[in-house]
Amino acid sequence: MFNFSGSEIIFLLILGLVVLGPEKLPPVLRKMGQLYGQFKRITGDAQSEFRGAFAEPLRDIQDVANEYKTVFTDASKQIESEYVQTTSIFTESAAQEQTENAIEPQFIPYEDDASTVEELSLEPQIIEYDIKEDQ
Repeated sequence: MFNFSGSEIIFLLILGLVVLGPEKLPPVLRKMGQLYGQFKRITGDAQSEFRGAFAEPLRDIQDVANEYKTVFTDASKQIESEYVQTTSIFTESAAQEQTENAIEPQFIPYEDDASTVEELSLEPQIIEYDIKEDQ
């Protein structure tokens, strides 16, 4: 409790021997030991009463927390499984639609028709107009 090391205890005994003297030191140490024992008993009793008073409410809180944990864990697992199912359905649907809507290349024969070529030509054309002047 006080966390004294061996050297600190020896220093305190020597200090007590110098201050109190050899006749008074043993009864004082005995009294200090008794007081320390009583202090330990009182604090031990207080701790046990404290633990006894709060043990049941703490246990109830812990049980409720564990219930919430299981509920959230189950919900998380259910959401994860739904996510996996949904993504697999979308993946299968996209793959199926891609194969159904695939466009096969068609062969278009080339025609050497000049009118068709001019209509489809994207080359700029220069058009000249004759302007007549009135006199």
